[in-house]
Amino acid sequence: MPFRHYATFCVFVALGISACQRPTYRYFHPTSSPALFANAGEVQLSGDLGSSGYSAKAAVALPAHIGITGMYNSNHSIYSVKEGEIGVGKYREANPGGTFFQTGIGFGQNHGYADSTLSERTYEGKFVRPFVQANLGISGGTIYKGLKGDAILSLRADYFIYNGHHLNAERDRIHSQYFLFEPGFLFALGSKNFRTDLSFGFPIRPSLEPLSNYSQARTFPITIGFGIRFILGRKDTAAQIKG
Repeated sequence: MPFRHYATFCVFVALGISACQRPTYRYFHPTSSPALFANAGEVQLSGDLGSSGYSAKAAVALPAHIGITGMYNSNHSIYSVKEGEIGVGKYREANPGGTFFQTGIGFGQNHGYADSTLSERTYEGKFVRPFVQANLGISGGTIYKGLKGDAILSLRADYFIYNGHHLNAERDRIHSQYFLFEPGFLFALGSKNFRTDLSFGFPIRPSLEPLSNYSQARTFPITIGFGIRFILGRKDTAAQIKG
């Protein structure tokens, strides 16, 4: 399947998941930031449309192999959310293979509507999710002439804490605290300074104990996004991806 057709398919899948968000799920995890850096001074700026809404992301490589990442995600639909995330860690320069280990915290608030008219809210809540994350893979390898590619595996663990309530007369409580383990993947094609990104993630709660659809905040088990990314300040590398 040509890449453009595959990308179009993934966009429609993301839109379909977003449009069919069920009230039994109280949280839709945004795609992670699987950044890899080639050198200090590199800046990555990206945006994507995904199953959790619209995300804007930034990643900066500082001297001493320190990396900083940030994300803002928003959605206004049956599932509505505003959330941010910031992380910091250490990277090994990608030439083209590299690693980045970071820790950080996400935080935000969300609410749900009864139907697509968005006229009646059914619940609302706030959450925090401290995390650790490891990215490893290839970034900026030359596939053919000026065509560059990324293939990055992200392994992430969150501790998700949610406090909210139903918007009924009793204001019944919604509360959850649990670990999430999320393997994720990013595939990208483009030039030295520009990429088109496809991201996938699978937030898994490693417990056999079921969560209540009513009094607890379940996380949707799939996240997908398609977007674009600008890479500024990256130095040239002669490394190639062998076919």
